[in-house]
Amino acid sequence: MTAVLALAVGVSLAVAGCSSGGGGTNPAASGGTGASGQLHEVNVGIVQLPIFAPLYIAQAKGYFTDAGLKVNLQNVKSGQDAIPLAASGKLDAVAAGFSAGFFSAVQSGLDVKAVASMGVAGPADEKPASALIVSKKEYDSGAITSVAGLKGKKLGALGGGGATSAFYVSLALGQVGLTNKDVTFVNLSSPDIPTGIKTGGIDGAFVSAPFWEQAVADGVAVKLWQTPPGTSGTGVFYGGKFASSKYAQPFFDAMARGAQDLQGDAKYSDENLKIIGDATDQTPEQVKSVPLYDWFPDLHPLPDQLAGMEKVWMEFGALKYDTALDPSTYVDTTFAKNVKVPAS
Repeated sequence: MTAVLALAVGVSLAVAGCSSGGGGTNPAASGGTGASGQLHEVNVGIVQLPIFAPLYIAQAKGYFTDAGLKVNLQNVKSGQDAIPLAASGKLDAVAAGFSAGFFSAVQSGLDVKAVASMGVAGPADEKPASALIVSKKEYDSGAITSVAGLKGKKLGALGGGGATSAFYVSLALGQVGLTNKDVTFVNLSSPDIPTGIKTGGIDGAFVSAPFWEQAVADGVAVKLWQTPPGTSGTGVFYGGKFASSKYAQPFFDAMARGAQDLQGDAKYSDENLKIIGDATDQTPEQVKSVPLYDWFPDLHPLPDQLAGMEKVWMEFGALKYDTALDPSTYVDTTFAKNVKVPAS
């Protein structure tokens, strides 16, 4: 994944790619700049992960060009870094994970809204793109055989208690009457988690593939729980200026068109695997070896889930205000509602 991001310090932007030269249509008809045929530039900060595949697909297949747009994808470390840039207009949009920092930014008055979800958890009977794992040693000893056994334990989580990983853990804990205050989060990078479990530095972790699979395959951990279907920890954010522009809907429509190319088994097509691999510095084989998330064909955001995230982080103390925000102040569902989804 995942849907799970570190809270990094500082901003690091590097241009990851420009619009594909795929066949365009009349820009004026799809939100472009007019009869001259000049494409309108849109600057997007993106965390370089397969979970944001709809944007990479739309870029490579010329869907943004078809919409009259020249999209500049710029790598960012995290949404925490990039959201202020979107609010100030230095970026038009950001594709990143949700964190406590997003809600803090909105509460402080930054003009930015979540407009789309990205990767969502697939069916319960599929191998998950991320999972909650625990030490096999503790599992075999009987110390942790269920989620209830996590009380008082140390759990690795990329980004710590204020990031998406911790929210997912809260969903598991809530099923047995526990909260995030019943565990201790240790901020670890995903590659360090299997080692942390093996050495006993942590008792378990919520982590994306291939790291949870690696720990299980090596006999270090067992999978205890996976995210409920349809849950999403990542999304797309619009800055206020871009959201009110005539380019916001064509951009969204092109993203959704990319998502529609990723439905069902089509996400593992040779063409899509190559596009995702090229965008994330992997081979198609490497992309295919790791379970991919699903994507809603209209990329609709999840206001109720976001409100749940805010509540979890308020209770945990990762947010420093006391009154929950009205979801309408940080979510805009309009763009997704305007997407035309082909009949299946």
